[in-house]
Amino acid sequence: MKTTAAPRIITILTDFGEDDWYVAAMKGVIASLAPEARTADITHRIPPGDIRRGALVLKCVYRFFPRGTVHLAVVDPGVGTDRAVLAARAGGHLFVAPDNGLLSWVLREDPGAAAFRAVERELFLPEVSTTFHGRDIFAPLAARLAAGREPEETGPPLARPVLLAPPLLRARGDSRWDSEIVGRDRFGNLLTSLTREAAPGPAASVLLRFRGRSARLPVVASYGSVSPGDLLAVWGSSGFLELSVNGGSAASELELETGDRIGVELWP
Repeated sequence: MKTTAAPRIITILTDFGEDDWYVAAMKGVIASLAPEARTADITHRIPPGDIRRGALVLKCVYRFFPRGTVHLAVVDPGVGTDRAVLAARAGGHLFVAPDNGLLSWVLREDPGAAAFRAVERELFLPEVSTTFHGRDIFAPLAARLAAGREPEETGPPLARPVLLAPPLLRARGDSRWDSEIVGRDRFGNLLTSLTREAAPGPAASVLLRFRGRSARLPVVASYGSVSPGDLLAVWGSSGFLELSVNGGSAASELELETGDRIGVELWP
């Protein structure tokens, strides 16, 4: 019996918001060029031009889609300049994005990742604007990949794609690190650069040092493990040590934001 492969999924991540027509135009291009592909929105609420935030969100999401998914990511403050257009393969997934660091986490996590500079004009729309490459270049490329083209067909290999500097994580001993806040969510939970993978073992509490202050937080299994309003640390769903408040905002309580440096010390 002949089996039919499932239609590919195209995820879409942008900083376009939801008030304008930009995302709809990209989906229209995809529907025209790859009508059997399914689209899934990751988010369109990346802060405008925030490449670092977009890279983190993409890292936290892509692996939960089936292998072979095409991930279309457009946070592109350099639109219309000579920055490269990337088609890439990493972790069993395909990616289309500007060459500005948006794929930093993805490419670093797979030593066998391959990136290509997409220059084959026939893969784009016939008319390419200087202000909307999401519609005219990136969406058509994602559709072509979903329809069966390979990243290698888009252009030559790119040996040195742009990578953002990795977040600070410097060991100061077995259980102490210089770290930084790599992100926050809408609840005010703060993600540190310390991962469960880097930690030596279980910990009962964490001592934080930042801007001349210190705070000791229990390391617990869930937000509800402490009383409402209390600070806590938890190994979050994305693998980072997360600073939180039960029912509140750790970002407000600790007055920390993405990029702030902190000292982290785990206690058994």
